Amino acid sequence: MKVGYDGKTYILDGERFLIYGGTLQFFRVPRESWRDRLEKMKRRNLNTVDTYVAWNWHEPEEGSFDFTGETHPQRDLVGFLELADKVGLKVIIRPGPYICGEWRNGGIPDWLIQKHPEILARGPNGPLPGDIYYPPITYLHPTYLEAVSKWYDAVLPIIREYLYTNGGPIISVSIDDEPSYWETIFQPFLTDYNEVIIRPGGLWERWLRDNYTLDELSERYGTPVGDYSEVRAPASEDEPLPKILDWHHFKIWMTNRYVETLYDHLRRYVDVPISILDPYLLLAAWRHFYRYVTERGLSVHLWTEFWYSFYRSFDLKEDRLGHIYYKTGIYRFYQKRLGTPPLSIETQASLAHTIEPDEAEHLYSLIAALGIHNINYYLYVGGENPKGYESHNGVTWDVYSPLSLDGDERPHVEPIEWLGEFLLNNPGFAGSELRPKVAFGTYEPYEALSTFGLRDGLTESVNLNEYLFGERGLLTLLAMSNVPFDVLDLEEASVEEMLGYGQLWVYSLDFMSREVQDKLAEFVERGGNLVILPMLPYLDENMKPYSSLAEFLGVEVERVEARDNVRLIQFTSVESDGIDRMLVRNTVREVRGGEPFVFHYGKPAGTLVRKGRGSAIVLGFRLQYYTSYHDLHRKFVDRLLEMQGVDRDFSVTDRDMIAIPRGNYLVVLNPRGHRVFGKVKYRGIEVPKLLDGIEMRKRGALFMPFGVKVGGVEVVYSTATLLGGDSRTLRFRNHLSGASEVALRGVEEVKAIEGRIVDESFENGVLRVAVEHGDEFELLI
Repeated sequence: MKVGYDGKTYILDGERFLIYGGTLQFFRVPRESWRDRLEKMKRRNLNTVDTYVAWNWHEPEEGSFDFTGETHPQRDLVGFLELADKVGLKVIIRPGPYICGEWRNGGIPDWLIQKHPEILARGPNGPLPGDIYYPPITYLHPTYLEAVSKWYDAVLPIIREYLYTNGGPIISVSIDDEPSYWETIFQPFLTDYNEVIIRPGGLWERWLRDNYTLDELSERYGTPVGDYSEVRAPASEDEPLPKILDWHHFKIWMTNRYVETLYDHLRRYVDVPISILDPYLLLAAWRHFYRYVTERGLSVHLWTEFWYSFYRSFDLKEDRLGHIYYKTGIYRFYQKRLGTPPLSIETQASLAHTIEPDEAEHLYSLIAALGIHNINYYLYVGGENPKGYESHNGVTWDVYSPLSLDGDERPHVEPIEWLGEFLLNNPGFAGSELRPKVAFGTYEPYEALSTFGLRDGLTESVNLNEYLFGERGLLTLLAMSNVPFDVLDLEEASVEEMLGYGQLWVYSLDFMSREVQDKLAEFVERGGNLVILPMLPYLDENMKPYSSLAEFLGVEVERVEARDNVRLIQFTSVESDGIDRMLVRNTVREVRGGEPFVFHYGKPAGTLVRKGRGSAIVLGFRLQYYTSYHDLHRKFVDRLLEMQGVDRDFSVTDRDMIAIPRGNYLVVLNPRGHRVFGKVKYRGIEVPKLLDGIEMRKRGALFMPFGVKVGGVEVVYSTATLLGGDSRTLRFRNHLSGASEVALRGVEEVKAIEGRIVDESFENGVLRVAVEHGDEFELLI
């Protein structure tokens, strides 16, 4: 019995296994209801159940463990694993030590914190408040690590017994849960000033010694450093920006070192894949995780998650596209490097007051279309907190889960069920490549500044959530302009990787490392096409003057300070040939050099530069998505593609139909929700032929096959999703209109079930039928 994997799926004893699961926390569900909930999950096409194991629940008193339900039936971990196996579900298990989970202390026992308060993280001015619902722990405190070791030595023998390799259902074991909760990476000066970190010779000093010489520190911080002990941990914004970034990267390193410690312990018991969910709850920072684990030879699967609506109505419309494209893109970049299967272990299916099926379908279909086809829904089964173990959520922990506290199903089980049927019955989809012609280049230090809101004298605003990722961001504009894109880490990607794309977009602040500036210049010199905005960097990573990219391009961008106060940020406009008064928010900078083609009140604001074998478009303003004016902005994106010779490999006649090509499939989405109607062209075929167009009456997705073989029949194309089939029957779904068109090769006649054929033709060996139907229909061959 073996659990293997490749870059697409898991492989169980030589057979590919696509994870399609949901989270059921057995300690929150009555013991007598476990079977009912597991069987209902399986009926909805789920094949895996994910669960935490809460340390403080199974060791309520120091040294007293219960894994069989002796003290409480919902402590029967053994019984739950055996039942999941009997029902036919594989298991992903997450034994902490920290589980978050809206559970008391995130799973850390009260007795440990009370006995050893020294393990608690500290602020710069002393202890943090004692009533934090997830008490922050100093991960690398030796006392804490000793306690974790004892917990692992108690729970891991149980887990080992039920591993798939030992005949059980467990196919993966996860490390901790989002460990950055306790390092509070989002707030640079909140933690961690524990003595083991800031004392002379402590972890901070050790990190500095490992990463910089004294001369390098003096250059970087702008002041002479005679000894490492002189460099105190930064505790305010008054410190030099490079030092604050170092503090941020040091805390990331502490997380990595902690993960390595847990990994080494897990490996003593576990021979199935070991995984982790978003170690920092950041995206571009994944580069630090990738480098750490690869340098040390740690085989850790990096998993991600998608959350958009906490404790309010679910909200997933077109304004989220940019963030989803970006997150899946940077995740794919590192997941491919690690060679492990992509998985969203926490795909939001709860924690919202209501979840509309169409918006849920929009999210679930998008992440599958963008390369994450292993999906786990969190929290799939609602539950109740045992007394004394609630956190900030009271008794009930069922915030609109697909399966309610009482076992009733909610409407968004429908898209979960049909998407699972499609993914599990179309292995060619998971095996297909997403090959965008455009890439977006990200620079990790910008993420930190945006997270902290630290500007420190920069002329450009660091509010990237609004200007890049947010509802009016550049990346949503690209997505809504039908420009699928990959994401490249500019520090990690090679020039050869960059040259694999027809166009590379880069968002620049005042500074950018010397290495990256030189790399972008080489990219253009060797034939690459760069689009960079809203300025060119003139400082290096140490905030010292350096502008090799600008000098290479021969372009100067005016240095004008952008505004941060929302109520004072103006709306103005720029214009280009055929594009009149395109709306721009905040500063527009004059751009000198090259061939100007964008103007702001007569002054050049954008230019085209031809250098070496490549070109660069430099824009002195932010290009964003505005719903009311998006046609002008999308037209401008088309112009930029055309200027640099980038052609799409598909087309749509209704621009609000968003298409994502995936090999033998074209995923077509309606993200805005109003009716769209048009034709699409893919792989040289414009469809439909018999119908006037493809109608999408509401928000949703179609996974349209192009040249997919089922038995001896080829589905040349279909305007409905191919759910599956065999040598006699093909099953389709199109819940967005009442009519679909299917073209087949290898058959001359078909019969419709739960539908009615209203038109057909047979030409050059291809049978085309137009079918009127409900949500689903079958064709008998």
